[in-house]
Amino acid sequence: MRLSKLALAAALALYASPVLAEGSADEAGAAPAAIDTAAVEADVPEAATAATGMELGPVGVDQNGHRGRVHTVTAHDTLWDISDAYLGTPWVWPSVWEDNEAIENPHLIYPGDKVWISPYSMRKVTEQEADALISGAYDTPAAIEDPDLVPDFAPRPTYRYSELESTGFVETEEMKGAASIIDSVEHERTMLSDHTEVIIGYGENDVAVGDQFEIFRTGEQVRDPETHDVVGYAVHQLGWLEVTEVHPGASRAIIRASRSEIERGDQLLPRHIRDMDIEIQPMPDVEGVVMHTPDMRLEMASNDVVYLNRGTDQGLTVGAPLEVFRPMPDGVDTAQGTKNTLPDEIVAKLLVVESNADTSVALVTHTRREINRGDHFRGAKTLGP
Repeated sequence: MRLSKLALAAALALYASPVLAEGSADEAGAAPAAIDTAAVEADVPEAATAATGMELGPVGVDQNGHRGRVHTVTAHDTLWDISDAYLGTPWVWPSVWEDNEAIENPHLIYPGDKVWISPYSMRKVTEQEADALISGAYDTPAAIEDPDLVPDFAPRPTYRYSELESTGFVETEEMKGAASIIDSVEHERTMLSDHTEVIIGYGENDVAVGDQFEIFRTGEQVRDPETHDVVGYAVHQLGWLEVTEVHPGASRAIIRASRSEIERGDQLLPRHIRDMDIEIQPMPDVEGVVMHTPDMRLEMASNDVVYLNRGTDQGLTVGAPLEVFRPMPDGVDTAQGTKNTLPDEIVAKLLVVESNADTSVALVTHTRREINRGDHFRGAKTLGP
């Protein structure tokens, strides 16, 4: 499959800083979504516009012949809201945002600024460029779509989680296959780190030269709050090593990377290289509970991780968007004299970053209130607030 110029630009733009209007809330970590270019080239869906309550700006045509609109920023606008109103999804702006070097600090928008929005790009423009876009200065018969600028495929929504390598959970059955660092040839060293040669408990029947293993230290024992069974251990990922010599009862290895100090007795399991750019999956039809928080903390906040009692066997995979919710008690409408069922309180949004057979680790992407052990979760349509 050919990688178009747009797809390449979109991939690079995933790492753009959050762009906010003055007084708006920070939406760092928002993930871009796939674009239906045909739908957006036509009029914006009325439902999307009505949902945001945003007045759409005038239509224009850019230098590439792409139709779009010029939005005038008002107080409290965010690119999240602008993308939702104009492109039909709040997730798309990081993948199409373009910096304008002619504008001082293009990573901020303020009331009165002009923003050009099309399915192909979203950027701040000067007053002069806005006038040219709206007046049709670029709308000439020669303005033909460049095939290299038309995407071959819609880019998948992506969320970058740079702390993924430090996050870990080991199920009870998997722990049975673990070994440990027995010793180091540098006997005088108490703490071990990068490039240290060590001896590990795997022998010739277990490993081969070149095999890589994650080094971890077990933390708290985790129980499923529904069954009360021990399901595994929260672990601290310390680094990884590579086997250099294999012997009958043990092997030599080199620590290739350490994230914190490593000790004799720290444990090993085969290394799984995980992509920090996590593709957002469709909303899963799964419900469960938050069974654990790191260090037995009672409350969690954004950018923390929580441990869930559902995994791949229940249809919960890496990239699944979730929401933590609490049922509200029925309320009484005194004027109507009726008892009403109230909507659930949405406490937080989660993204699954590691999934085992029956358990998962999820990142807290947004939170309105504290998350407690025992809170219920289910699939969510988006990761946004």
